[in-house]
Formats: sequence, structure tokens, C-alpha cells
Amino acid sequence: MPADGGWLRVGASWPLLDGERVTGLGARHGLDFDQRGRLVRLGADRRYTGPDCPPEFLAQGGIPQGDYAPVPWLLSSAGWAAWVETSGPGAEIDLSGARVSLSTRTAAGPFRLHLFTGPTPTARLRAFLRETGLPALLPEWAYGHWKSRDVYEHQEDVEDDWRGYRRNDLPLDAIVIDSPWETQYNTWRFNPHQFPDAEGLVGMMREDGVRTVVWVTPWVNLESIDGQRPPDGESERLHREPAENYADGAEAGHYVRAADGEPYVRRWWMGTGSIVDFTSAAARRWWRELSRNVFELGVEGVKADDGEGYYFPPDSLLADGRTGAEAAWEYGRLYREATQEALDAVHGPGRGVIFGRSGWTGQQATGMLWGGDQASDFWSLRALLASLLTAAASGFSNLSHDVGGYLGRRLAERCDPELLIRWAQLGALSPLMQAHGRFQQEAWTYDGRILDLYREAVVLHERLVPYIRSAAGTAARTGLPIMRPLCLVDPGDSEGWAIADAYMFGPSLWVAPVLEEGAEERRTYVPRGEWFDWWTGERIEGGCWIQTEAPLERIPIWVRSGSLIVTYPEEEIARGLGERDPTRPLEATLWSEPPLGHTAARLADGTRISLRAGERSVRPDRPIRFVDPPTP
Repeated sequence: MPADGGWLRVGASWPLLDGERVTGLGARHGLDFDQRGRLVRLGADRRYTGPDCPPEFLAQGGIPQGDYAPVPWLLSSAGWAAWVETSGPGAEIDLSGARVSLSTRTAAGPFRLHLFTGPTPTARLRAFLRETGLPALLPEWAYGHWKSRDVYEHQEDVEDDWRGYRRNDLPLDAIVIDSPWETQYNTWRFNPHQFPDAEGLVGMMREDGVRTVVWVTPWVNLESIDGQRPPDGESERLHREPAENYADGAEAGHYVRAADGEPYVRRWWMGTGSIVDFTSAAARRWWRELSRNVFELGVEGVKADDGEGYYFPPDSLLADGRTGAEAAWEYGRLYREATQEALDAVHGPGRGVIFGRSGWTGQQATGMLWGGDQASDFWSLRALLASLLTAAASGFSNLSHDVGGYLGRRLAERCDPELLIRWAQLGALSPLMQAHGRFQQEAWTYDGRILDLYREAVVLHERLVPYIRSAAGTAARTGLPIMRPLCLVDPGDSEGWAIADAYMFGPSLWVAPVLEEGAEERRTYVPRGEWFDWWTGERIEGGCWIQTEAPLERIPIWVRSGSLIVTYPEEEIARGLGERDPTRPLEATLWSEPPLGHTAARLADGTRISLRAGERSVRPDRPIRFVDPPTP
């Protein structure tokens, strides 16, 4: 619908039913899955200041989690879903009263509203993703366990993490070299004073089964004196100067332009520079060639930070003729796609992984999304889980987060031991388990019990990778995410539209993480049907709220009756996933007799395990061990 008559905003509104629940909107920080009662300006709430925000953070202007991954999408319990097809800033969703109102700024272009009325919430989500992009099925190592620190000041610090994992018998699949690692932001060239043998480091880790992922943003800097940089004199000098590739990019017109046609220059959190214009085919080729040398060294992943639409002023100009007012929030998708293209050009399709922060329509289709910057406290852990579930209800399937919280306890010290374990347990039951933080949160720097419990969480995650990747394959075909809010699985259960602290993980596991400090038990809903406790084998009839034991060493998990759960044996993943081996042995557990007398599990690599009338088969043939579930 075009805007006429000088209007500043245009939109649509209709009444909500009594008791109607609405979710979506991307990764929404807060404690609620149902978004009724909220007025949201998408991409504008850089700090969360909702009514449940802890007072100590309100005094500092809110919790600095940020609105990294908004999506102009709503999913309702009343049989509809809505997508506002816009890329401009200023999209507003008003659910604060008896009506829903969706509006955009007229400067963003025509108002385009898509309504979906499929028979189930999952059908409506699937229809949306068929329009905007289904989640990708990533290589196996992408669903493993990754480690990084806020700053690796020197190559020796990366080796310290790598050796620490080996010394403490912790599985490891990738190390993310976060900022800084380049000669400048962002030259795509290892700083030789910080990494004297980058090629040797990448190669040694790869031989040990550990991939290397590097951090970038789409900025090229004129100076980075306020950014993170290694503490040596030569690196200090480099970061005071313009990036060696800045002038080439400016001369070739590869940057977003200001209204006067010159490269748009602004300060961001790692200095002052210009942002690459990925609407330009030439700029995308330039980006691909800049990065080639790093990928040819053996780097197989990119942590693609930044890319949110709030960096673009309305009058900024893009190479495709659009302005920031029209296209700011589409930028993250273009950035992801251009970087994935660069990875694919060296490694081939399906091997490299993008690990991105920003979100909007379409960004679910490329790589992983991580949950932004959480503080290390239990409130932030609860808010994180709620945001993962609203992101899942918005189409994101490949999800992750910083185990232990990135920002630290009260933004000043490392994660408490109890919280580290509870966070690791949530990480174990997430698509990708990634440990990252500003402070020293390596498990071996705590006491022996914490190290043992952390190891148990990592091993659980690694063992579940065949199951997780199978669920990722389902998402790639149908849009049903790996982490599944109950409303997507059983929309007839009214409880499923409100639960923000438990979820289905794949088709067969119900997970209820412990989110309260000092808790040894927790109250949780168990979905309808017959379930078995993962740890004890105790049977329970669902459709009710229960109080369950939850000592520190245990995250509450239930398995749907009749499920065939396929995992890796513990001895096969003791060091990590390594190179994908199509003949690696499997382990399969049948949780009670299937109701129809037969069941099957199909893995993402094509392996099919079936049981029928007591007969077992595996195609193609590979080693497999059938084990019984625990008995109460």
C-alpha cells in the first residue's frame, strides 16, 4: 500500500481476541514468550528496560543485551501470522492494548503486509520461510563445541586454550579468534606481531580436529585507537593509522555513501571507519578477494559481528539506488551472504560456517545466530532462553549463545561456578555449544567438581550431534526449528503459548533448564503424552505441571515414549567431532515400544536406523550399538 497525502507512517490494525497470545518478533529479550502487552520499535531498543529488568541495570540505562536480531513477524494463537515486508528502520509493532497495530515509516517505501492463515502455527511459519529462506543445514562441526575469548593478545593464548582442552580431556571442535587479530579493522590480514605463525597455528589445530573461525565486522577503519588491540608498540602504531585497504575501497566506491556522495564515515565501537556496501557486486568481489588469503590458510568459519540496521542514517546511499531509510535492516542478510560466498569460493559449498549476530527477515537462511551479549546472572540466562524461543518462533533454527555470559557478573567479574554449569547445561541442549566471555571462564580455572560437571555437559552435547543435525535437516526441509517452542509442536495445548523456560529439542526431547540460583528442583510443565526421565527412566504422563529434582549435576530432560534416539558413543567424541566420518559408530536407544510397533530415525547424512517387529536395520551399513534406557 503506497503512502499518500504526506503521511509519516502507514500501517494496519485489527482487534485481538480475549486470551489470544502472540509471539515472534525475532530474539526478544525479557522473560516472556508471549509478546502481548509490549510496544516494540524493532531494532531500536539497544538496551532492555522492560518492567522485569533488574533495578541495578535500570540505574545504568538498562541491560546491554541489545536488539540484535529483530524480525517483523508475528505468530498468533488465533490462527494467523503476519509479516511486514520492509527493510527500513522504524517498523513498529503495538501489542500493548486490545488491538494489534503494525506500521512502518513511509520513507521505507510501500507498506507490504503478508497474512498467513495455514491450519497450524508450524504451517504458517513454513509458508513464511518458503518466502524468505529456509534455515541451512550446516556441516557437522558447526553443531559441535566452540571456544573463544574476548581477546587473544597473542598466538600463545590461542594455543593455551587449545592445549587446555586437551590437557583437561574436553572435546573441542573450533576456536574462534575474536577481535583483535588483524593488522587493522578490517584488513583480513593476520597481525604478524600478534600471530607470528598464523598458518602454522591454523594447520596444527586442524590436524588435531579443531577448526579456526575468525571474527570480522563489515567496517574498514580510518583509525582504531579506541578499539581492542594487542599490547605491543607496533600494533598500537598500526591501529592509529588507516587500514591498508581503506583507500582502495574508497577509490573504487565500495563503501556506503553519505548524502553528499562521499564514503559514509562514523565512529563505531572499534574505531572510526566506513561500512562496505554489499548491494554492490564489485564490493562483494572485493570482500571475497580480501578474505581469500585467510581462508586459503585453512580458516573455515567467520564470526560475522555487527551488521545491524541502526548504523545507517536515513539519507545514506547504497549502490543499488536505495537509501538507509529503505534498506538499513536488509544489510545484515547481504553481509552474511557475501561472507558465505567468500568462504564457498575457497572451501566449496557446505563446508564453511557463518556465525552471525544480526537478524531480520531472511537472515535465518545463512549460518548460525548467536544470542548477543548477556550479563553473567540468572536473570540474563532466563531472558536469553526466552529470546531463543521467540527467535525459533520467527524461523531461526541454527541458534547459539555465549556459555557463561559474555559481559560478566555485574559487568565486572567472571561468571559464578553454579551459573557456569547451569549455562553449560543449556548450551549442551542448544544447536551449537559455544563458550565465550570477557573474563577468565575456562572450566579448568574453577575447582575440580566444576570442571567435571562442565565436561559432562560438553560430552552430552557432542554425543547428541547426530540427533541435533537430524533436527537441523528437518528445519532445512520444513522450517520446524531445532529448538521448538511447545506451540509449534502441540498448538492445541494452551500452555504452549506462554512457556518461556522449557522447550522441545528436536522431535523427542523436552528440556527444562534450571534458571534460578541455588535451585535443587524446579517446577515445569511436561507436554501431553507419555514421557521418560532421561536420567532415571522414570515414566510420567504429561499434560501437567510437576515439581522435579534438579541437583547441580543434572538438567531436567524427558524423552517422548517410543522415540529412537541416535547418538555418538562417548569414546568416539572424547576429543571432539574431528573430520566427519560416514562410518563412525553410532549408539541407539529405544525409549519404550513404539505405539505402532515400528519406528525409524533418519540422520542428516542419510543413515537410516529402523526397528520393526524386533528386527533392526541400518542403511547404509555402519557400526551401531543398541543400548537400553535407564530403569527406575
